[in-house]
Amino acid sequence: MDLVIESPRKLVSRPPAPRALHRYEVLIKVDRISLCGSDYRLYDGTYSGPRNYPIRFGHEWSGHVIEAPRGSKFSPGDHVTGDCSKWCGDCDECEFDKNLCRRIEKFGITVDGFSTSLRVVNEKYLYANELCLDSKLLALTEMFAVAWRGVRIGQSRLRRDTNVLIVGSGALGLATYLILKLGLGLENVVLTEARQAKIACVTRRIADCRFVENLSTGPWDRSFTYSETSAAAKYPVVFECSGGEAALNSALFECALGGLVIYLGLSSLSAVRTEFIVTKRLTVCGTIGGTGEFSAAMQFLTAHGGFAARLITHEFAAADAKAAFEHTIDCTSRIKTQLVF
Repeated sequence: MDLVIESPRKLVSRPPAPRALHRYEVLIKVDRISLCGSDYRLYDGTYSGPRNYPIRFGHEWSGHVIEAPRGSKFSPGDHVTGDCSKWCGDCDECEFDKNLCRRIEKFGITVDGFSTSLRVVNEKYLYANELCLDSKLLALTEMFAVAWRGVRIGQSRLRRDTNVLIVGSGALGLATYLILKLGLGLENVVLTEARQAKIACVTRRIADCRFVENLSTGPWDRSFTYSETSAAAKYPVVFECSGGEAALNSALFECALGGLVIYLGLSSLSAVRTEFIVTKRLTVCGTIGGTGEFSAAMQFLTAHGGFAARLITHEFAAADAKAAFEHTIDCTSRIKTQLVF
């Protein structure tokens, strides 16, 4: 089965058409894919980053090797997952950070992803399931790698008692929350979420999630005094995980003087309140991709898989992919949806 978004709201199924293997390529049988927010926005036509149609979506996945050439580091039967970033490995930026490759493409967004039962892929983008994660958790690895990458950026500022705010309680925000709480042992991590229905959805799955209220939500079209911005400056480190314009402005507003905002969301923004960055001497760091953090993500999922599995709220057969999108497109009623091939 080959699932293709031909254009917004038009998802079709075709027979898979695997091709002959080239050097360093392996044939994968895809077991599961986890739907990311970008998959939903590709489906409904609101994705604001670089993208292409028609597209085989899906960059969070698990599977196993069906065929590998002689000399490959993989063998038939090996359980694997893979990168979202399709990096070249040859440019100067790849030497520094493969997520910043000058020829970067994104599986499932700008080039075909893994919404197919059979997929040929270069082995350099694959990661072996050496810790024997089950297929559900293995399909969460890419998302947790992205979250780990954001946490690494702020790690020098993170102490056990550091006040940390996470804006947005979607899957990426919750992965960041779990890493900070369970992986690093931070005591003062809180989430903020504007939608009560989403808070209810999250707390049903992870009862001890701490949400904070009474944060500023704007309106962001008025002026703010120095005293107002100083009074709201409570959090030395803020993770913005929602990708919304108002959410980013809230993150900048709540961040402490001289603080750090780590921006993991992705959206088209038109009215960012940049004076908060200037007047509070904030550091704002964006990051995309989880290349380099897959090992850490797998270790975390091995140690804390019971908590991570609670993020999976819906499972659908791949044949019901369109119903999966339509049924769970309201993000207040789901955290993470998986398609099973």
